[in-house]
Amino acid sequence: MHTENRTRSRQAPRPVPARQPTLSLRSRSMSFGVQRSDASKQIEPDTASGVLGSKVPITPPFPLAILAQVFNQSNMLRQCVAAYVTNIAMTGWEIVAADINTAMDEDEVAVLQSFIDSPNSEESLRTIGSKVVHNYEHYGHSYVEVIRDSSGTPSILRHALSRNMEICPKDETEVPVRYDITRGKRVSRVLEYRRFRIYRQTESGVVRYFKEMGDPRKLNCDTGEFESPTKKVPRDKEATELIHFRQLSDDAYGVPRWISQLPSILGSREAEEVNLQYFKDNTVPPMILSVTGGRLTGQSYRELKELLDKRGVGKERQNQILLLEAVAERESLDDSAPTVNLKVDKLTDSRPSDSLFQGYDEANQAKVRSSFRVPPVAVGLSQDVTFATANVATFVAETQVYSPARAYFDEVWNKSFVQNQQGLGLVTVALRSKAPVVTNPEILIRSLTALNVMGAVTPRIARDAANSILQINMPPLPEKGEEGYAPWMDEPIIFSSKTGSGNEGIDPAQAKTHNGQSQKDAGVKDVEDTGDVTPPMPEHGNE
Repeated sequence: MHTENRTRSRQAPRPVPARQPTLSLRSRSMSFGVQRSDASKQIEPDTASGVLGSKVPITPPFPLAILAQVFNQSNMLRQCVAAYVTNIAMTGWEIVAADINTAMDEDEVAVLQSFIDSPNSEESLRTIGSKVVHNYEHYGHSYVEVIRDSSGTPSILRHALSRNMEICPKDETEVPVRYDITRGKRVSRVLEYRRFRIYRQTESGVVRYFKEMGDPRKLNCDTGEFESPTKKVPRDKEATELIHFRQLSDDAYGVPRWISQLPSILGSREAEEVNLQYFKDNTVPPMILSVTGGRLTGQSYRELKELLDKRGVGKERQNQILLLEAVAERESLDDSAPTVNLKVDKLTDSRPSDSLFQGYDEANQAKVRSSFRVPPVAVGLSQDVTFATANVATFVAETQVYSPARAYFDEVWNKSFVQNQQGLGLVTVALRSKAPVVTNPEILIRSLTALNVMGAVTPRIARDAANSILQINMPPLPEKGEEGYAPWMDEPIIFSSKTGSGNEGIDPAQAKTHNGQSQKDAGVKDVEDTGDVTPPMPEHGNE
């Protein structure tokens, strides 16, 4: 990681030599020879026919510009996508062991942690992950650009926009790729023939080509041509690689999960525009003026017509006062004064008291939410939501929606970049998304109390549980063999408090505290038996 980095995002990666597994990292039987040569016999639907070539992009199932426009006009899509980003990507990352039976290598932990903290000079992996999830739910597919340094090692990661990225068919040329694969206790070196594709990005008339992650060939980022014995690719023209995240679909791109609700999304937009136009134009007048036995004067007629035609619409005419004069149309035969009546009839009953299509719009929003399978409280709709229903909805969404989605992104990151021998090639570590705490803390406390009665809780377990439940960061207790370690740290709390076996290695004041725990009153025993930590209500008269 200390080699000189080329920060141009169009620099092409060099093939990384396959990492040799070592016995110090895996205590398994090793086999280093190429065991078999495999190639898929499936008919690829998007394989280049040879007539147009592999540089002609595949037409996406839905125009990306239309998807962007629909997303910006919807009154529910943005909230649903934001819920996915918050619960999938913004929880952060952690480093775990790739194999529970193999300890993590410190050097590999440091390498992976550096990418979590600073995949590039401006962002963290959490920020890149949030952009990936946002484009993934917006367009149905998203991309991460992998930039290598001069030695061919991945050094920089950047998010690539989906709105201007086009996918080209897979090349007919089969490229040999060698990698290690584990089958039981045997690690074999496999030679597989794969077909790779290239990607084309167009912005303001400028075209740029990228190659698929793991493709060992050199690609010219300006022409989209691979290097040949007669045509070399200059170093500053080598294309970078893309990691492709796609939703499950029959096409090469990936279709957003909300596409089936497109009529509902467009219908809600039309309903809102009808309501907006209604308020702007004040379509139905609040009253009607009728003249009986006469006619308006010319001046009054002109003022009324000007008010209706020229003096604005909507809110500008809400509180205007109009003075009208009327004269008799003819004189009476008996010389009596003619009667002119001006009558105003209210039309408020004909005007809707609320927005039009309100029920239709609410039903459409529910349909869009159902395509994402998110509860109303996750998108800011808290009507008729209680604490109990919110807890159940959050638990269902976490177990059925967010957790499986995080597992998918973790798998792509690990298979394509972290553990891929054309990527970082790490053996003992893996990347895993952090999961939020969705369990009720009161239930956890009751569970720990009941487990403590059975002797299943040690001070070390209790401290780890407190860090998780209370979202704090208490320092861990020393491990066995480290300075400051005492046996009581790994002994069940209830047993060590009764026998006093946890007093070794602690001062007398602490020992007295532990011995004092063996004398329990009825209240403490009742809490341990029932697990109920709710404070008791005072008896009547003792408030």
